[in-house]
Amino acid sequence: MKHFSNILKYSLFLSLVVAIVSCGGSDDDPAPSPDELIAIAEALTKGEASFKSVSEPTDATELDWSNLVVKFNGGVDGGTYTTTGSANANVWPASGTWTFKDDTGKTLVRDGSTDVTVAVSATELNTTFTVVQPETARTKVVGGEWSFALSFPAE
Repeated sequence: MKHFSNILKYSLFLSLVVAIVSCGGSDDDPAPSPDELIAIAEALTKGEASFKSVSEPTDATELDWSNLVVKFNGGVDGGTYTTTGSANANVWPASGTWTFKDDTGKTLVRDGSTDVTVAVSATELNTTFTVVQPETARTKVVGGEWSFALSFPAE
């Protein structure tokens, strides 16, 4: 019986060790390496991205975004952006600043206050962000979630 008790103790101890070692977090979506973050910044700032499609709040469907062009400048420490053809400056201002929110490269902070989720590839830039409708606005502000698909020119 003493032998069985020792086996049980060792089994419990081994199970505890395995549980502790496997608690290193999820590797499903690891943060990019510094080189990958540089690659994301380079892809984001590689050139002008032109309008492809938009998903907008229902009260904004009359806005014409077909001439929208967005250009990001900078690097891993952030930078500036400019737009032309924006149908509403509260959604896409003519210019401003951006930084990465964290080291994942998946979220930008535009103009210090708007979180913009980004997915960038060699040919496309997808952005999603929320515009907050102020209680007293002097100009038309269309609040809600906006998603833009923009395309980079072929190289």
